[in-house]
Amino acid sequence: MAWFCSLPVWKGDWDLPSVDPSCLAALAYCRFSGVPVKLKKIGNPWRSPSGELPIMRHKKVTETKVTEIFSYLRKQNYGCDFNLSNKQSADAIAFSSMLEEKLLPAILHLWWVDNKTYSDFTRPWYAKVLPFPLNFFIPDQIQKKASMRVTLTKGGSNVTDSELEAKIYKEAKECMNYLAYRLGKQDYFFGNAPSSLDALVFGYLAPILKAPLPNNQLQNHLKMCDNLCSLCNNILQRYLPPDPEEVEKKKAEEKSKPQSTTEYSDFPHRRRNMILAAIFALSAMAGYALLSGLIHLQITDSDEDNDLKNPHGYIQNEEDNEEYEDGRED
Repeated sequence: MAWFCSLPVWKGDWDLPSVDPSCLAALAYCRFSGVPVKLKKIGNPWRSPSGELPIMRHKKVTETKVTEIFSYLRKQNYGCDFNLSNKQSADAIAFSSMLEEKLLPAILHLWWVDNKTYSDFTRPWYAKVLPFPLNFFIPDQIQKKASMRVTLTKGGSNVTDSELEAKIYKEAKECMNYLAYRLGKQDYFFGNAPSSLDALVFGYLAPILKAPLPNNQLQNHLKMCDNLCSLCNNILQRYLPPDPEEVEKKKAEEKSKPQSTTEYSDFPHRRRNMILAAIFALSAMAGYALLSGLIHLQITDSDEDNDLKNPHGYIQNEEDNEEYEDGRED
């Protein structure tokens, strides 16, 4: 088959093709639109231009934001909204904005800001799929970014952490109620065929529904919205069924697992690995500063020519900003 584009996404779990909302939305949209996509399930966002997944690559074009991926595919005549009326298209845009404003902050809080969930579930999962030594600092970077986004969009100088949490989850549950009301008894939001809105809603809700998070109040509320649960399950069954090879591989891994579970905090040689990771991170930062010209090396003769300095006494790699070649990772 001739692939139209490649789509590296976060790896999946819990019967999901990916655990990330944006990756799930991009996957669903490609399936709805019939895009011949070469899917790559990875655990390393290091080479992404934005440091995030998914990454859509087509020829010399690289997109990492879901809305831009949708837009680019539509321009290439791949889309699932062509049959929507003007009013339906406007509704899709309005609901998409509501999802980002009302539901996304709660998802970020649940996965990354809640201390118990992050330490007991989120960080161990990402530490397992990320390669060494990235598994020691990438989860913390994602957590800081998520926490900052939640605080900036929903917090305030006079808002306590408990008030912020209550506000976020209240708005998320109201958003789910409104989505359930809008969906009604239909298979999809705009009738019998899925749209970009269905892809986005699936991306947000499927991890809430499937991930075994501790104290998941969003999951408890979602399960009371039967039609939203049916939407997620139907999309998984019709468009994103599990790969038989992955199912067999997972079964084999489960059988080969030792009886005692290995948590992130119990990794063997953890102290040594942390030291090595710190050295790697410092070396990477120093190398980047050196190559980008932030650090200038000057060579002088300390004994005879203290007043003469080499104006070219620094090293700068002019190819640092060279665009990442399309498909190199493939």
